[in-house]
Amino acid sequence: MKSFLLFISLCFFVFSCGNSPEKKTETTLDTAHSKTPGQDVMRPTRDSDSTSLAAVIHEFLRICRSVDFADPKVQELGPFYKAAPFIAYQGDDESRKWKDVADYTKPEEKIQVDDICSKINSTVNQDSNYKFIGYRIEHESEGTWHAMTISHKKKGENKRTALAFLKIGDTFVLGDID
Repeated sequence: MKSFLLFISLCFFVFSCGNSPEKKTETTLDTAHSKTPGQDVMRPTRDSDSTSLAAVIHEFLRICRSVDFADPKVQELGPFYKAAPFIAYQGDDESRKWKDVADYTKPEEKIQVDDICSKINSTVNQDSNYKFIGYRIEHESEGTWHAMTISHKKKGENKRTALAFLKIGDTFVLGDID
């Protein structure tokens, strides 16, 4: 129940952070993909995807920003080990590329995760009042990209950063930062 209340609070926060108040999260009733005639299938809409993505982004940014150096795993593995499951594997193994998450126990993937968290900490995480200002979906060879544009300040200047995520299973994972 506590996690459900946290999720609801987060959803409210997301829509109050620069998203248009007239937007409503809806679910579309889709009978075209029903296994049996007359059986209704509920599919999330674009708004529910953007809400879910915003929740993932908030958590990912928090993980990059808030390293607990008292955590024994930080001493053992490194500062950003908790961020690895949020980042798509982008190495040379074509069977894993864009289909798996980074493995922080592997040196090359640890470097990738550390570099991404460092970039996040030097951009979006410089401003605790960042705002989601845009969401778009693009279909590419790797899959369907869900990109969220974030407005933030860096050294007093207004900046924009786009974080592009793929879905691996039911989970959004970061694949690109622009």
